[in-house]
Amino acid sequence: MRVLVVTCSASGDDARIVHREARTLLERGHEVVLVSEAPARPDDDPRGLERVAIPRARGRRRVASWRAARAAVCRLRPACDLMLIHDPELVPVLLLRRSPVPVVWDVREDYVASVADRRWIPSFARRAVRRTVRGIYALASRRCHLILAEDSYVDVVADAPVIPNSTWVPEEVPPVRRSAGELPEVVYVGRLSVGRGALEMVALGRLLRGEARVVLIGAADGDVEAIVRGAHDEGVVEWTGPLPNPVALARVDGALAGLSLLHPLANYVHSRPTKLLEYSARGVPCISTPLPLAAEAIERTGAGVVTPHGDVDAVAVAVRRLLADVDLREEWGRRVHADAVEHYNWQRDGARFESLLAGWAGR
Repeated sequence: MRVLVVTCSASGDDARIVHREARTLLERGHEVVLVSEAPARPDDDPRGLERVAIPRARGRRRVASWRAARAAVCRLRPACDLMLIHDPELVPVLLLRRSPVPVVWDVREDYVASVADRRWIPSFARRAVRRTVRGIYALASRRCHLILAEDSYVDVVADAPVIPNSTWVPEEVPPVRRSAGELPEVVYVGRLSVGRGALEMVALGRLLRGEARVVLIGAADGDVEAIVRGAHDEGVVEWTGPLPNPVALARVDGALAGLSLLHPLANYVHSRPTKLLEYSARGVPCISTPLPLAAEAIERTGAGVVTPHGDVDAVAVAVRRLLADVDLREEWGRRVHADAVEHYNWQRDGARFESLLAGWAGR
């Protein structure tokens, strides 16, 4: 099976697209051509991945990316058995006419709810954008197959299979790092935005200065980038910028704790934070705000801390508790890793993903 994968808004090394889905297809003997922005580090690509670079859609600058995606698809699709798309905007761009090959849309977010976290969309336009996205769902249900990354998205798109946004789970995980002269690290992996707690994490860096290093891994939205960069230059936090997922997760290994300080926005309230899954898979307990699915996971294992929204002092208290009791941190790490093996295991979910695509391509 030769699969054409297309995204105009995700990064060129998106974890789910590149390092889970594409890697799984390649390891199972399929061919994958990815149309996306160029990755920052091509050497970290899964072996055998073919790429076609297009400009990334950012903020309100999107039309050039749509045109490039459409041109690439027109050129590449005839030689492919199935097309996998990842953005709602690609449905009208590519599927106003029926595709000559089967198409699958991987619905990775609740895109109606996520409008509130797209600060580049003017507030007066958000109702119209939500209405447009609902229309896109309706069009997609007639034009292509859908898979969902969360059970909660069934309320938006019924009768579609769920392939959870799980992660690769190593068989063994390293213990917490205790290098002499090095500060323990508290890490965050993901997009840095107001709604994802960027300002709280900068404030946490100030509170923990000299006790632990707050490491932020990911791209920063325009409205917080200067704040994050300034905190990095001041030595309050360490900001790496975006890193390929395998590189980012290697930095998580052995950290004292992982941060998930999401605000109670509609797109987050009913979703399971991917970062919590990734921390757990690496044996790193999470400090999270009280979003329902995150709190449920932490309560199930008894390993991790749930803190009130916006309460940076409570997050600092949780970090200091782990600093004072490394044996507790090690025990929590074992618990969350075992939980990830059972609940968040891409080794299992990826096999089902590949089977679904192969079945649709065979039809």
